[in-house]
Formats: sequence, C-alpha cells, structure tokens
Amino acid sequence: MRFINLKAWRAEVARAHNLPAYVIFHDATLAAIAECNPTTLEDLQGISGMGTKKLEAYGAEVLRVVQG
Repeated sequence: MRFINLKAWRAEVARAHNLPAYVIFHDATLAAIAECNPTTLEDLQGISGMGTKKLEAYGAEVLRVVQG
C-alpha cells in the first residue's frame, strides 16, 4: 500500500511540475522507501536514489505519504 501511495504522490508532483514521473523518483527508489518504512529524514538519506537535493525538496512529503 505504501508503494501505491508513493506512486500516486509522485504522479501529482510530476504533473504539478510538468515533469516525467521518473525525474521525481524512479520506481526502484519508491519501492525501497516503501520497504524501509522510514520515519525520519535521516532514514531516507540511506536509500539509493535519495540524494541531498531530493531529500530537501521532497523528504518531508515522502515521510508524510509513508506515515499515512
């Protein structure tokens, strides 16, 4: 369910910025986020595909989506 929610969130962000969804995060990154179930920004830092810029831009929203 987390993966589905993350994909829906990514689609919204991509539409809002007129970007392809993979530019926001690849499916593999979303799958890793869903599997790890992070609760802090520090947890997100260790996930492949989550660089500093993406962490700053999307980290809080990703945590909100994951935590439901």
